[in-house]
Amino acid sequence: MKKLTAIFFATLIIFSIGCKQEGVIETQNQKYYVAELVGDPNNRNILRATTVWSEDAAFEILMPDYWEVKIDEDDKYNTDIYLSSNEYDDDTCVVLPGTIGYGVSEELEKEQWATLTTWGAADDWYFYETVDGVRRPVFRTATFTDENGNYYIFEVQFPEENWESCNANYSDMIATFNTLQSKLEDTYIDTEIFQEKWKSVTLPLLADTDKKFVIDYPPSGWAGEDSEEGYDILVDNENSCSVHAGVPLRDIAEAASYEEDVLVLDNNEMAKRYKLYDAQGLEYMEIVTFTYQDSTYNFELQNMTEANKDICTSNFESIVKSFRTYDEEIDATSGYDVFAATGTSTVSE
Repeated sequence: MKKLTAIFFATLIIFSIGCKQEGVIETQNQKYYVAELVGDPNNRNILRATTVWSEDAAFEILMPDYWEVKIDEDDKYNTDIYLSSNEYDDDTCVVLPGTIGYGVSEELEKEQWATLTTWGAADDWYFYETVDGVRRPVFRTATFTDENGNYYIFEVQFPEENWESCNANYSDMIATFNTLQSKLEDTYIDTEIFQEKWKSVTLPLLADTDKKFVIDYPPSGWAGEDSEEGYDILVDNENSCSVHAGVPLRDIAEAASYEEDVLVLDNNEMAKRYKLYDAQGLEYMEIVTFTYQDSTYNFELQNMTEANKDICTSNFESIVKSFRTYDEEIDATSGYDVFAATGTSTVSE
């Protein structure tokens, strides 16, 4: 049975971000350039490139700014360029954009998914190996195919440790995939990228109201409301679902069945994610729980239906991933008072 992972992101609107470019670079089979998104709240850059298959098959993805493009000088991969995260040593977490693909060992276990993006669907495969009874993913490939029969293949090769964070970065990049309607060189112009600016809200932890945390939520359609239980919730008035934040952890056993997964937050903390199903096998709630700085934070997505499930779960994931404590938010926005730190007077003699 084919599994479906839905990835949606909101229309890019609201405020402009300057686009800084360094020039189109030509390799043996591919061309590419990287554009810096000045002011992007998610600290991403744009990679625009052609595939190994065809110089007319040009695409773009957004990647975190701690990833960089490298040239495959040693011909290790079936592509001229690869992306590497500086969070991992020795290129142990790499993404091959626009690669040609290659044969896969019959010894690897395969698992097929279909990943949905705003561009369209991708065939998505995980490949696993089992060593000493431990099963772990080795790599994953996602393939988009356009109406002209061009293949856009993206492969991620996982590190042996902490592969979940590597995979989360890859998933976020794949979610932004888009084809270019012009040749790569023709897209190399000064442009403005419009990025939706989310709102921030400060909420108390219900178990200890002195502890406050901050999350972001979409500006369009969402609003804060008071719940009947006496805590604050975020409601999507367009899609009728709601996010309950900082609430007690409910008994997972209340569901007819559930699935457990892992969610990596923007601060790289690991959270448990539960999908709850009713007796008919329909998902009706999602729960994310994690412990951070000796406090436990629980989030619930409620009022899900088959009609709103995709957009509601996507927004819920983004909201929870944006979590930070109130003190962290203040530290990040207050700046650094050099005079307070050194005791130096601000008054000239």
